[in-house]
Amino acid sequence: MASVFDYIFNIGGNFTAQISGMSAAAGNFTAQAEVAESRGRSLAGTLASFSYFKDIAQNVADGFNQLSSAGINLDSQMHDLSAVAGVTGEGLKQIEGFARDSALAFGTDAGVSVEGYKLLLSQLTPELGKYPEALSAMGDCIQTTSKLMGGDGVAAANVLTTAMNQYGVSMEDPTAAAAEMARMMNVMAAAGQAGSAELPAISAALQQCGMAAKAANVSFEETNAAIQVLDKAGKKASEGGVALRNVLGQLSKGRFVEKQAREELEKAGIDVVALGDNSKTLKERLEMLKPMLNDSALLSKFFGVENANAARALIQGTESLQGFTDAVTGTNSATEQAAVIMDSYAERQARVNQRFEDLKISIFQATGDFSLWCGVLTSALVPLAQLAPLLTAGWKLMLLIKGLKWATMWSGIVGWVRSAAISIALMNGTLSTSNMISLGFIGNMGRATIGLVRFATVGIFNALKGLGALVLSFVTGGTASAAFSATASTSFGVFATTATAACRAVGVAIMNIPIIGWIAAAVAALVAIGVHFWNTSAKFRAVLKGTWAAFKACFTGIGDMAKQVFGAIGDLIKACFKLDGDGVSAALTKLKAGFSDYGKQMGQAFNEAYEAEMSASEKNPKKPNGKPKGTPNNAGAAIPTVTTPTVDPTGGSLSGASGTGSNSDTGGKIKNITINIEKLVERFEIHSATVGESAEQVKAVILEALTGALNDTQLATE
Repeated sequence: MASVFDYIFNIGGNFTAQISGMSAAAGNFTAQAEVAESRGRSLAGTLASFSYFKDIAQNVADGFNQLSSAGINLDSQMHDLSAVAGVTGEGLKQIEGFARDSALAFGTDAGVSVEGYKLLLSQLTPELGKYPEALSAMGDCIQTTSKLMGGDGVAAANVLTTAMNQYGVSMEDPTAAAAEMARMMNVMAAAGQAGSAELPAISAALQQCGMAAKAANVSFEETNAAIQVLDKAGKKASEGGVALRNVLGQLSKGRFVEKQAREELEKAGIDVVALGDNSKTLKERLEMLKPMLNDSALLSKFFGVENANAARALIQGTESLQGFTDAVTGTNSATEQAAVIMDSYAERQARVNQRFEDLKISIFQATGDFSLWCGVLTSALVPLAQLAPLLTAGWKLMLLIKGLKWATMWSGIVGWVRSAAISIALMNGTLSTSNMISLGFIGNMGRATIGLVRFATVGIFNALKGLGALVLSFVTGGTASAAFSATASTSFGVFATTATAACRAVGVAIMNIPIIGWIAAAVAALVAIGVHFWNTSAKFRAVLKGTWAAFKACFTGIGDMAKQVFGAIGDLIKACFKLDGDGVSAALTKLKAGFSDYGKQMGQAFNEAYEAEMSASEKNPKKPNGKPKGTPNNAGAAIPTVTTPTVDPTGGSLSGASGTGSNSDTGGKIKNITINIEKLVERFEIHSATVGESAEQVKAVILEALTGALNDTQLATE
């Protein structure tokens, strides 16, 4: 049996040197990366230092702001109060002390207490500022009431001052007025606890009926009780206040009641004069109207249709009125409710916090303007710390500029400018003569740039000049027309020259870009390889011709395939509408056959072209260079001589034991033969302006070297 050989080619050369160079380059890159990393760490450390200083300044500024915020707020409130009440000196200091004590007792900010004082001064009388004790007592009432209203001090102040103003409490004796405010506070708190109307609703009702109740000599306790009765009857807040005001107004008419209503009341046994007696309580006067409950017409006539329901609710609810009056009389409901609320964890925590806030106020007042200037300075340090990197870089830049050798640098700049001017002049001269020799990559690019600039300025200007002269030659005559025509011709000539020179310069620059040459060489090499296989491989030619034949068949047969496919689709649609199962099957078969026939045509075209080329190659075999056998090779190709090795490449494995040329024991065995080619080509240089001839030389040298090595090995194994 024939032996099977595996050929292993080891092609040596400068591989080791290239790898060593790559390793050295990688080492240099690593060293540079480490230097960059070190500098990055140094920069990061510097920036971290600046950030640290900025944080210190920011923290100090925040500390001063937090330390002085409570004192600043209180100081602003006290100055506002002084402006409203005209209180200064020791009186103002005393009011401030009361505000701080109130803040400690109720757990609110001292500024809130002062805000309550300002409301009292503005809504009652500024004279209260001259009586700090009374003002403090009223402020405590506001603080206590605010606990019942979710901590809303402004709303609490409005409730209390509304009650005081509606009932006309005298401010001549501020101490007595403060005591009256405390009583009213407890009455309203008790009414809200016993009835359904809360403090805001009571305040809204008192705004409507307070003065009328005071004029009718109805006590504050009984008025609150009546508000609660009406609230339960659906007359809430201000609506209940309006209803109570109207009822009290009708009761107070006395002998001035309308004649018809008076006659009807007397018939019902009601004394009209007694109804207007202010010495009687509201309950007593309402009980006199009990007979009206059985006469709705009289009730509506006396009180009016709009007030009839409210009057009926009050007359029917005299027992409830008395019960509410008793519940709100002589109580400390507000104080007791506030004490329960202030026993919560949040309120106790607020009082503890106010102790620290009071300490801050003391520090603020003790340091005076020191806190002011420290706060301003520390706040100013924050942007300075943030700008520190920029300031440092600017300082270093100034030092660098200062250290520059200006005279030497200026001489260098002048020399560079002169050199550039000379180069530009030479480039311009080259462009004018259109002598486009290669100047190297940088020179070519520079010349192309100057050419484009020259075209964009001189060329375009002359084109415009030529157009203008041409137009003038059309509109003038005689000598002037000839002159303008000559000018136009000259200008157009300059335009054409600059455009041509620019195009040539750009073309030379592009053709001399290294990467363009590499791409051209690569394309030429691929073309040379394709030509080589076309000339030497019948199968390669057969495959290409078969592929081209299949490609043509693809386009020539697409029409027939489309007709058959669309016809099959039409048959399929018809069969579907007719619900014809056999027709559907036939249409699908036709559709499948259309695609199948189309594929067969392309395959048949490929096979025919392939077989034809292979048959032609067998009849007319060619040499490896693509010419028929017997044709001499091109004598111009430089083929290196390959020396046949004198040693046996098989290592004696093919020789028999007896020294004959064959060995029966080697039948069917696989023989591995390794051919070491240290250098395929010792030195190969190409000097040519084109790449076509060079590609042929590369092809010929490599092909002949490999073919010679194979032939020598085959001869040695025969």
